[in-house]
Amino acid sequence: MRSKQLFVFIALIMLLVFTAACSGNKNNETNSPSSEPVQSQAGTEPTADSDAAKAEAIQKGTYKFETPVTITTVKATDSTMKYKNGETLENNVHTKWAHDELGIDLKYLWQVPGDQFATKMRLMLTSGEDLPDVLMTEDMTLLNELIESGKYKDISEDYEKYASLTIKEIYSSDPLMWSQVTYDGKKMAFPNFAFSGNDNAVMWIRQDLLDQLGMKAPTTFEELEALMQAMNSKKTGAFENIIPLGLSLGSGGSSPSIFNGWLGESTWVFGPSGTIPNQWLNKDGTLVHGSTLPEMKDGLARLKDWYDKGYISKEAGLHDENKLAELIGQGRVGIVVAPYWLPNWPIPDLEKNVPGATMNPFPIPGLNGKAGARDSTFLRGGMIVKKDFEHTDALFLYLNRIFDKGNPGSEFENGWYKDYDYTVKADGTISVDEADIPGGKVGPAKYLLMEPKAPFTLMKTNAKISRGATPSNAAEERTKAGNPKTLKASEYVDDGWNANTYVPNAFTGSPTKTMQSKSGILAKLEGETFLGIIYGRKPIDDFDKFVVEWNKIGGEEITKEVNEWYQKSK
Repeated sequence: MRSKQLFVFIALIMLLVFTAACSGNKNNETNSPSSEPVQSQAGTEPTADSDAAKAEAIQKGTYKFETPVTITTVKATDSTMKYKNGETLENNVHTKWAHDELGIDLKYLWQVPGDQFATKMRLMLTSGEDLPDVLMTEDMTLLNELIESGKYKDISEDYEKYASLTIKEIYSSDPLMWSQVTYDGKKMAFPNFAFSGNDNAVMWIRQDLLDQLGMKAPTTFEELEALMQAMNSKKTGAFENIIPLGLSLGSGGSSPSIFNGWLGESTWVFGPSGTIPNQWLNKDGTLVHGSTLPEMKDGLARLKDWYDKGYISKEAGLHDENKLAELIGQGRVGIVVAPYWLPNWPIPDLEKNVPGATMNPFPIPGLNGKAGARDSTFLRGGMIVKKDFEHTDALFLYLNRIFDKGNPGSEFENGWYKDYDYTVKADGTISVDEADIPGGKVGPAKYLLMEPKAPFTLMKTNAKISRGATPSNAAEERTKAGNPKTLKASEYVDDGWNANTYVPNAFTGSPTKTMQSKSGILAKLEGETFLGIIYGRKPIDDFDKFVVEWNKIGGEEITKEVNEWYQKSK
C-alpha cells in the first residue's frame, strides 16, 4: 500500500513540474521576437531550427526586435541635408521608422561636415575612444586605416546568413562589387555604390549663348575651339566676364588629380590621344598609370594653348568643384563637362540668377573621330562593423528592408516617405514635384546609414525612358516624371558606353601598402608639374622629368604592387 501511495505521490510531483515547465515556456513565447535569444527552462541555447527561422525572417525583413537594439554610428553632413517638421538627424521620420518597424534605435555619436570627417575619425582611433558600431565612408584611405586597426570585423559569415536575396542578387551582379573591400579573401566591409556612370563626362553648354551666336553644339575639338573663341571675342552683354570653358583644376574631395574632379573634369581632353590621367590602364596585359604615359603631352599642350588664348580661367588651378558650381550659378561659365545630374544643381541657380539662361547637355567632342574620357567608378568605399558589435543581425535586417526600395509592393515603392520625397495627389497619382509636396520636398535618403543602390539600373532606365519607351513599373513612371535634361544626359552616357567612349579604371582593389604612404606626395608632384606646364611656368619637356621622379619616389613600387594585384585578380 505504502509503495502504491509513494508511486502516486511521485507521479503528482512529475505532473506539477511538467505543467509548470509548459506554463513557463508558454509565457516566454511572443509574436515579436526578442533581441536576446530565448532560453529554455533548463538554460540551454535555442535550437538550430529556431536560429534558422530567425535568420530566414531577417532575410525576408519580417523580423522585429522586441527589446530595441541600438546601433551607434557617425555622420558626414553636407549642405544638401535638409529636414522638415522640426526633425533632426537624431530624431526624424527614418529613425522613427527604424524603431517602430524593426526595433532598432539609430544613435549618432557625432556629426561633422564631410571635409572634417576623416580627421575626426582618426582622432577617435588614436585617442582610444569608443568607436561607432557601424561606419560608412567613401574615403578608401580612411577605410583601409580602420580595417588595418583590427577594430572592425570580417562580415563574410553574417552576409551569407542574413543578407536578403535582393541584396545578394545586386552584390553578385558584377565581379568588381567586393573588390575594394576584400582583404585576404575576407569581406571586411559592406560595399557602398554610386550609380554607374554617376560622374561620367557630358558636355553642358549655355543654350542662350549658343542661340545668340547662331552656332551649334560642337562635336569635334576644332568646332569646340571655334565656339570658345566666339564666346571669348564678345565682351558685352551676356558674354561679359564669361569663362568659355569651366575647369576644376583645383579639384579636391575624393579625387587626388587636377583633371578628375566630379564637376569640371578634363580627362576628355586626353582620352582621344590614348590615355586617362590618374587612372590605371591595361596596356598589353600590364597595368600602367595613365598620368605617366607620353600621350599625356598632347593633352597638356592643348590645355596650355587654351589657357594662353583665354578659353579657361586664369584662376582655374584654384577652382575646385564647389567654386566652379558657384561660377556656373552666377552665369560666368559658357561650357562645362560635368555629370548627368547638373539640372539638379547648379543649373537651377543659373536659371534663377540669370533670366533666360540655361544649359543643355551634349555628347563630349572628339578628335580625329575619337572621343574618350574616364568611366567613373561605381565603387564608393563601404560600411564597416565593429568587432565587438553583437547585433550584425540587426544591421542586416535594416539593410534588407531599405534595399527593398522601389520593388512592387514595397513600403518604399514610391519613394522613401510620403510628403517628404513624394506625395499622393487627390487623383491618386504619385508626384515627386516639390510644388505638390506639402511643406516642401526633402531627401530622406540622407538620413540612412547608407543609401541602397543597384549601380547599373539608374542610367539604363533613364536612357530607356529618354528614348521614348513606355514605363512598365512605378520606378519607370517616376523616371518619366523627372527632368528631361537629366534623362537626355543619361542617354548620352549610355551611348558613350555603347561606343566605348568611357574608359574604366583597371585597378579596383583596396589601396596598396605604398599607395597608403606615397599617394599624397605623388599627387602633389603631379599637380604641381601639370599645372606648371599649363600655366607656362614649366616647359612641356618637364613631363619626362616628372615621370622619372614619380617612379623614383614611390610610383615604381606602386606599379609593381598594382600588377601583383592584377595577376591575382584574373
